[in-house]
Amino acid sequence: MKKINLTTKLNLKIIGVVLLLMITVTVHNLWLSLQEENEKNALWLVSITDFLVKRKPEGSFSDIVANHGPFQSTQQEIMMINHELQPVLQSVLIPSNIIKFGFYSRQHDSIVALGPHSDISILLGIDAKPFKKAFNSDTERFIERKNSLVWHGANSLIHVKPVTDQNGNIIGHAFAAINQDAVNTAMWKRTANTLGAVFFMLLVCIVIFRELFNKLKKDMQLFAERILSGCTSNFNSELSEFTPILQYISDQTEKMTRLDRLNIIGEMAAGIAHEVRNPMTTVRGLLQFMGNKQEFAKQKEKFNLMIDEIDRANKIITEFLSLAKNKAMNFSEKNLNDIIRDIYPLIQADALRNNSDIKISLGDIPPLFLDQDSIHQLILNMVRNGLDAMPKGGLIHINTTKNEHKVILSIKDHGLGIPKEDIDKLGTPFYTTKDHGTGLGLAVCYRIVHRHAATLSISSEVGQGTIFTIEFETLSSQTLSSIKDTSVNTLKPR
Repeated sequence: MKKINLTTKLNLKIIGVVLLLMITVTVHNLWLSLQEENEKNALWLVSITDFLVKRKPEGSFSDIVANHGPFQSTQQEIMMINHELQPVLQSVLIPSNIIKFGFYSRQHDSIVALGPHSDISILLGIDAKPFKKAFNSDTERFIERKNSLVWHGANSLIHVKPVTDQNGNIIGHAFAAINQDAVNTAMWKRTANTLGAVFFMLLVCIVIFRELFNKLKKDMQLFAERILSGCTSNFNSELSEFTPILQYISDQTEKMTRLDRLNIIGEMAAGIAHEVRNPMTTVRGLLQFMGNKQEFAKQKEKFNLMIDEIDRANKIITEFLSLAKNKAMNFSEKNLNDIIRDIYPLIQADALRNNSDIKISLGDIPPLFLDQDSIHQLILNMVRNGLDAMPKGGLIHINTTKNEHKVILSIKDHGLGIPKEDIDKLGTPFYTTKDHGTGLGLAVCYRIVHRHAATLSISSEVGQGTIFTIEFETLSSQTLSSIKDTSVNTLKPR
């Protein structure tokens, strides 16, 4: 037996839910419509009986018979009364052909006039006893009758109103009756047409939904392949409305990937750094000792070169270890401007050695909860990256501003710029565009930013320079503990 696939199951669930909703709403609307229809019909019946009472000729029904001479039977009298009252009945304007009306005479115990189209069988061919119960009232009222004689056995709603003579005596009733079976049939027919139209629209929606689902499934498969290849930044879905969602997933995936890389590097650093540094320290000391001996004077430059390379390797291991350290940060309420002023002499000295200059523009910003040493390292790494990007010298701008609930730090250089395809790779350990770089400096910056619950974004144009923008949330003292917890738990070995 063939299994039902996911799309078919989803379609069946949608159809079931929509049908249940349609039936519930339709029954509710049918009930409301029927109530409104009955209220409207009741008003029509009252209007018709009022009109008949006002337009009836003066005198009793017996006076009408007396004016036309004696008759040999009651049936002949009823026929004469019906004939005389037809002009009154024909002058009634009715909204539909499901309403009948006329007069009932107590003296004759029968309906004596019926409209809008006179039905002789009702006037002459029925038993008069049921009418006595229906019209045995001295006040106007509504009566619900099953198997109504007026409508040849159909259910009906009847409004009766007493008719009096010139002396105020009740001589009969004016009545108006509506065929309730016809009303209900019309309502069900209208409901069935509505259900048919809605069901057709449901089928159309299912076809459209199925097409959209297939496109979405195809896009998700392509997007998954792009994730594996690391090329999701410019992915566009066939459904343009879905593209922002996929872009958000791509951004979050990239962040998770970057953090995972840092975790791996941290684990590697913690495991091998000390084992490597110890023999390197021994080798460096031995090279320095041997380089100072007279018999190796001619090899002095080679010894110095080996010592320099060992020092360079030691520097890489030091940066490597900084990714692995999980020391708790010392958060305190600091003003970012004060930290920049403290480190300014150091970065200015670095800039002068590279034939460059530093320009700072500090705005009015509120205090933040920061780890001062980490922020020092963050600014120092970014400024040195900017200086390395300007081999012929230039200017670096450091700005601080406040934007709504965020404090923004931006560091801009006027260097070579970074190609767009390389921006997403920045922060990956050991990925660098420098000839002698390690790719660990920016990875450390990302780690510091993350532990401060901030965000780091990079914008660059080749030949124009690069802007590093860090956004710090303005936090209350109640949230300080959560930041500390985040900083301690970040990059712990798995």
